[in-house]
Amino acid sequence: MRIAATVLLAACLALPGWTSLAADPGTEPERVSRASAVDSGLGAVIMSVRSELYLEDTLGVFFLREGGSITNPGDVVRFERRQGMLSFGNDTLGFKVRAYQLRPGIYRLVAHGVSCEKVPAENERCLVEFKGIAGAEEISRPSRGYGGDAPRFEVRAGAVTNAGDFVLTARNTIEWAPIPGDELRRLRARFADAVAAPEPVIPEQFRLVYRLKARSLSDDWNRRY
Repeated sequence: MRIAATVLLAACLALPGWTSLAADPGTEPERVSRASAVDSGLGAVIMSVRSELYLEDTLGVFFLREGGSITNPGDVVRFERRQGMLSFGNDTLGFKVRAYQLRPGIYRLVAHGVSCEKVPAENERCLVEFKGIAGAEEISRPSRGYGGDAPRFEVRAGAVTNAGDFVLTARNTIEWAPIPGDELRRLRARFADAVAAPEPVIPEQFRLVYRLKARSLSDDWNRRY
């Protein structure tokens, strides 16, 4: 019965009446393929975003540039991960290592969210309204805001930052791990000519220490985050 309900919900969410009312807070940075593609005055950051949870909508991992405000979309960058269009299971636990160009500065993890209308404040959660066949329904989504002790990385003009792997876990937390060398090899070669920026600063409580297991939609059916 739960499997049938899961399939039904997934189908309903694909219909026009079941689209989320949430906007996309923050700004998604521009992807780059190699060091020579980075604009003058900007720096590159290499990052992986993964999810142990099944993502019914796009996951945003938000970083605030030092000196900015989470209420200003221009100060917040959003790194995304979503399920594959043809995927029937959770395919977001695999690595997807990408490079982006950003303005120089220090960027701190401030939140993660799925279908959130804004960047969640510290310890805030998102409740999202969906319009379905039976009317509007308020649904809890994976989300959390973080304080000043969260991970951070520095971007320097003309340099490349290896920010690492940021994972949404079943504990509804973003946790960090280094990107394995074999996953990093191709991009590392394309940015070999760039100077390396400092390593990210990762507090101990944000380091991933548990084994990950891909969860299905039915694993967290009706869960409140």
